Amino acid sequence: MNPNELADELEAQNFDYWLNLMLDNVPNDLDKREGSIIYDALAPAAMAGAQQSLSLANIIRETYIKTAQGEFLDYRAVEHGTSRYAATNTEVKARFNDDDGNPVNVEVGDRFASIAESPIFYTVIKSNDDGTAEMQAEEAGTSANSYLGQVLPVTPNDNLAWAEIIEITIPARDEENDEHLRARLLNHNSWVAYGGNVADYLDMTSKIHDVGATQVYPTWDGPGTVKLVIVDNDFKPASDTLVKEVKEKIDPEDQTTQGYGLAPIDHRVTVVAPEAFKVNITTTVKLDVQANQAAVEKSIKDMLERFFTELRQGWNKINPAVGRGYALAIYRSKILSKIMMVKGVADATLPKLNDKDDDVVLTFNNETSQLPMLGEVKLDG
Repeated sequence: MNPNELADELEAQNFDYWLNLMLDNVPNDLDKREGSIIYDALAPAAMAGAQQSLSLANIIRETYIKTAQGEFLDYRAVEHGTSRYAATNTEVKARFNDDDGNPVNVEVGDRFASIAESPIFYTVIKSNDDGTAEMQAEEAGTSANSYLGQVLPVTPNDNLAWAEIIEITIPARDEENDEHLRARLLNHNSWVAYGGNVADYLDMTSKIHDVGATQVYPTWDGPGTVKLVIVDNDFKPASDTLVKEVKEKIDPEDQTTQGYGLAPIDHRVTVVAPEAFKVNITTTVKLDVQANQAAVEKSIKDMLERFFTELRQGWNKINPAVGRGYALAIYRSKILSKIMMVKGVADATLPKLNDKDDDVVLTFNNETSQLPMLGEVKLDG
């Protein structure tokens, strides 16, 4: 019997279980019916027994990583030398102009708010001389990852006529959920992070909250060289800002190989973003008679976006078939099966990928690391 089965068995010991167990030990020539003196005397004890069994079941489940939840899982994480990843704050780039369209400089610490029923508040963390600035969302989490457009000043500025967020430079992530933390804890001892090995660099970048995933290429340009290919929390190519931030933390540019960053002494670390590889999809779709064409097409495109997001989330997984390297393919048959599951689709042809009747195999080597992105989707018919 494993711990989960034991917990299930304890949970089955409810009020009726304990009451019947006690009544079975009472002579049959006594009145044991509901409302009798004996029944009423044993009922509270049966309720207490059921509550105790439930408490024991919870204790058993919260003891083990496989079944622990919430704060109990946090305690187990601390025992393994790690902790739950906290939510991070979105960083954006904004542009500021006066009435004539000329650049306006803002100050570090100035606050702005998005235009919405529940506005997102931002604080300027770096002011540039060209009328742009980098701002950080004040609330942690992914709520600010998708907002582009006008923002209103909270801090008064008489010269300012227009303020606009033009780019999400570093997307945020939400607090790590139980399932992700559990998987990390159970796999934590797969490799030992030590002395600048691959696991060590994965551990370094995992602690930089703005990095969503990393591919590590050791000795990619000779002994002592390490290449880190990083994506952001949306599993999209890291921005120049994020690449520079990671480089400075791992191996500062002006002190490379000196050991002033997280990298060991004499390691020359290169940090880059992956190459965005767009995949155009062409297929012919036949709809059900009563289906709305516009609605079905939108559902198909939304589904394909989710599918490519799932592909990117597996972009940094080691593939045992290629040794210590990476491998990822986009199969037409999988795309077809996804399309056929969309409500309103009666039939569809095997799609072409980038105008070819072939699956797409992405390239991963010392020079190129490709990240799949959905391109144009053509649904003829």
